Amino acid sequence: MILTGLIVGAVLGIVMQRGRFCVTGMLRDIFLQKSWRTFAALLIVISVHAIGLAALTSLGVIAPEYSTFAPAAVIIGGFLFGIGIILAGGCAPVPGTARAKAWSARGWPSPCTHCPHPP
Repeated sequence: MILTGLIVGAVLGIVMQRGRFCVTGMLRDIFLQKSWRTFAALLIVISVHAIGLAALTSLGVIAPEYSTFAPAAVIIGGFLFGIGIILAGGCAPVPGTARAKAWSARGWPSPCTHCPHPP
């Protein structure tokens, strides 16, 4: 189950990175450029996920398990996600990202070198 999640997560990450999908950029575009195009894409992603999950659950292909809340897993996962975003070039101007981007400029690998909007 963990291996499947890692593989699916990696594939989706590559697809979203190549497709220049960024929620922060999407929100910026709504307010600055009055463009709802990427927001519509987000709604499509959510819809496909909801319909696919409902279909697979009702057909018995998957049986989602709802375990108790694990705060340590949420904190560790959020921390690792944040590190990944910063090392990938992060698209939100959040305190601390400038220093991480400086590390990236010094030779740290950054898979998101063609971000569609300025940091």
